[in-house]
Parts: sequence; C-alpha cells; structure tokens
Amino acid sequence: MKKPIPVELLEKYLHGDCTEEEITLVKQWYHSFENEHDFISEVSVAEEKEIEARIYNRIIENIEAPAKEAAPVKRFRYSVLIKWSAAAAITAVFLTAFYLFNTSKTSFTHAPVATLTVEQVDITNNSTQIYKAVLPDSSIIWLNPGGNIRYPKIFAANARIISMYGEGFFEVTKNPKRPFIINGRSIITKVWGTSFLIRDNYRSNTADVSVITGKVSVSIKNGDKDNNFSTSLEKHEIILYPNQKAIYLIDKHLLKPAGIINEPALKIWNQVNLSFDNKPLREIIPVLNSTYGVHIKVADEKLNHYILNADFAGFNLPDVLAALKKSINVNYQIKENIIELN
Repeated sequence: MKKPIPVELLEKYLHGDCTEEEITLVKQWYHSFENEHDFISEVSVAEEKEIEARIYNRIIENIEAPAKEAAPVKRFRYSVLIKWSAAAAITAVFLTAFYLFNTSKTSFTHAPVATLTVEQVDITNNSTQIYKAVLPDSSIIWLNPGGNIRYPKIFAANARIISMYGEGFFEVTKNPKRPFIINGRSIITKVWGTSFLIRDNYRSNTADVSVITGKVSVSIKNGDKDNNFSTSLEKHEIILYPNQKAIYLIDKHLLKPAGIINEPALKIWNQVNLSFDNKPLREIIPVLNSTYGVHIKVADEKLNHYILNADFAGFNLPDVLAALKKSINVNYQIKENIIELN
C-alpha cells in the first residue's frame, strides 16, 4: 500500500474544491496504484454501477452530516472514522471510489463491497390512519393503512430509488438530474417531478397509477432484473400526464392506459382553501364531505359540539384530519369507505 495522502485533501477533491496543484497531487497518488492488484476485475457493468452508488453514498455518510429522516425512524449519528492509525484501510476505500469515478475499464469483485451497504429506512403503516413520510430529498409520501415503503437514508448520486407496496400518494420534489423511481410489487414507476397515486397491493390482481400533476412513466416489473434500473425513458414504458391513468392486469401480464381519470377517491388529495370561524364540528363535517367526496361520521355525538376556528389553506384531506387531531384532539379511523372520528 502506498503512503496515504491527507484525508482532508481527498475530501476537497470529492467536493471539487482543490487547487490545480492539489489536483495534480491527488492524480499522481492515484496513478501510483496502477501496477498493484486492485481486486476489481470480474464484475459486470451493471454491478459496477450499483457498487459505485453504494461506495459514493458511504463516503458522503462519513464526510457530511446525516440527512434529515422520516418521523418514526431514530436518528443515527455518524462519526468520521478516519484516523491516521487506520489510514491504510481508508485509503483503500477512496482508491476503490477513484477507480469507479475515473475509468470504465475496471470492475469489482463482491468481497470488498459486503460492508459498504447504505442504511435503509423501512416504514409499514400498521395504523388505521394515513401516514405522512418525508424523504431525504423533501419528497412526501402519504401512505395508506397496510402500506410499506423502503428507501435509503441517503439517495444515490444518479437516482432516488425507493421500494413500496400498498397504496400511497406521492408529492415528488423535482430534480431532473436524479430521477425518482418507485420499485413496486408488480410495476416500476419513474417520476419526473409530480404528484400521483399508486395502488399496488399484494391482495389485488391489478395495480394502477393515477397522475394529478406532472409526468410519470410506468412499466411492468420483471423480477430480479429490475434491481438495476435505467434512469432514462425507454420505449416500452407508458407515459402518463395530468388526469391520466394506467392499469396493470397482473393475471394477463398486460399494462394499458386507462384514459382520463374520473375517480372521486382522488379528490381527497386536492389542495383546497377552507376556513372555519368558530364553527361546531357538526357544520364542518358536511363541508369536508362535499369538498373531498368522502363520508365522514362521528362515533360519539358529543364530538359534534366541538368548536373549531381554523384556516386550512392549501390542505388536502389528510392534512385537515391531522389538524383536527392536533387542535381539538379528535382522532380518526379509516374503515372501508368511511372515515370515523372518535
């Protein structure tokens, strides 16, 4: 192993902050390894790309502060475990990263990658309410009861990839350089900055995607082959624009467009402006039912006398229900097509 250069210099190089002299020094150090065994010669291009993303994320974890995470997940604090006493091991990690970043002729064996996994956040909504999850890129997922999402605490440099099953409404932060890809139970959805609903349940023979704003593309998931995702639009994908929907018939292995959306169930995601000035709950509920196309009822008649003074500007129905829960301590349960306040 060659004598390591200062870790601070490698950090500056990764962030593009080096001077010309420092860049020359790093490149000289890097090229000094050309004649040494690199352990990186027998892996496919697809595996190389996956390893690149994983190594990059681990380096960033050790350099930068932890990303903001979803509510139910405990915060893990990372220390920068780079000391001169362990310089040889750290240098090997950075060397591996440089090989990936600077040449397409090399590949990796599986062995040195085993410990470089990116920490995952796994959320299952076991409640009877809609759960709001905020991702590291500030995208929002409204997860219905029984749904599950899984995503890395730090997204890869080239794409934001999550896994999910069940039903969830997405509000995705736009970032054309890092496509947002949803690996569902039976379909793959690529997002180009939008809001949309996905239903892909294990108990159903169909899956569907309904777009409210923006644009998405949908394709059929083909088993393990979809562990490596293309971040570009491909010919076999169905493109959806606002108010359009695609349905996948699982038994027939058929994905098809379903025309214009006309589903009352999607009205709960409309962001509307409502205000109530010292109104009892019995007068508020009919307004919510009419606005969002739902059936809300109270489990106890006493709740109808609760007084509310609120401005719900730009709220969808889950936002309103969350506000009611906090302001007047009214809880709710989703039972089939009925929302019951208690």
